[in-house]
Amino acid sequence: MAHDHSHGDRNAYYLNQLFTIAVCGALGGVAVMLWYSGKLTNMLHPKFFLWVLLGGITLLVLVLIRAIALWRSVEEPQPTHNHDHHHHDHAHGDHDHEHDHHHEHAHEHSHEHEHVHAHDDHDHGWAPWRYIVLLLPVVLYFLNLPNKSFSAGAGGNLDIGDLSAPGMVRSTGSEVIGFTKLQQASLSPEQRDYYEGKTITLTGQYAGNDPKRFTLVRFKIACCAADAVKLNAVIMVDPNSAESIDPDRYRNKWIEVRGRIHFIQRPGGNEYITALILYPTKDEPLSRLAKIIPPPANPWVD
Repeated sequence: MAHDHSHGDRNAYYLNQLFTIAVCGALGGVAVMLWYSGKLTNMLHPKFFLWVLLGGITLLVLVLIRAIALWRSVEEPQPTHNHDHHHHDHAHGDHDHEHDHHHEHAHEHSHEHEHVHAHDDHDHGWAPWRYIVLLLPVVLYFLNLPNKSFSAGAGGNLDIGDLSAPGMVRSTGSEVIGFTKLQQASLSPEQRDYYEGKTITLTGQYAGNDPKRFTLVRFKIACCAADAVKLNAVIMVDPNSAESIDPDRYRNKWIEVRGRIHFIQRPGGNEYITALILYPTKDEPLSRLAKIIPPPANPWVD
């Protein structure tokens, strides 16, 4: 039955497998890098960060397993499939099976199984368009999209690297104030006068790469999680201090900071930005003024 499985499509099969492995590996790698670089703060609520990391790691593990299995399958000898089954030569000869019903298999079993499996009808060829959609997140990552200019954080497209921390902010006492009220404090001269120099404690999720400047991130809920708005608090370490933050240690962690409120005029405008300046001392080192804490039971800001 000349079952001619020429296996010409075998190369296309391996090409498809290799591209699938490569694309899935790239997706897993991008998920891990988004978590590591802190860029997830521009697109997701912090409670999803761990799931993105775990998803990326899982995908990379599956890619490794599949790559090993594919490698081993290449080394295995392949059956030739040239089964010439000479279709049962019913040599019932000796008992003269001449039953005269001439069951000579009139169709002469011309069933020679012209079964040449014309695989052309269901093409196994390589189709690159299948990977275009899967590659979209990878392309966006290398284009640095979305970036912080896409996020809904207060202060618009402010780059905290453009802000200068003052040498000294005089202490004017202590105050209890939350994220929302802290942002609103910069809106009027009276509020700025009252809060300038007040020492406060604030908690949020660390975001940034600068050892002297970073932001704390929280989300404010309007009516449901889908309406959450990102709030940022600008935190700066005293520029005259030898101490600095280790971004790799703090990245994506929840931290509690204690510092003095200071209002910085936005470059090129009349708007003021609320910042918290940390002043480390021998008695209160930076590790106490900015300490890692467990995630709160309620991450939302009212």
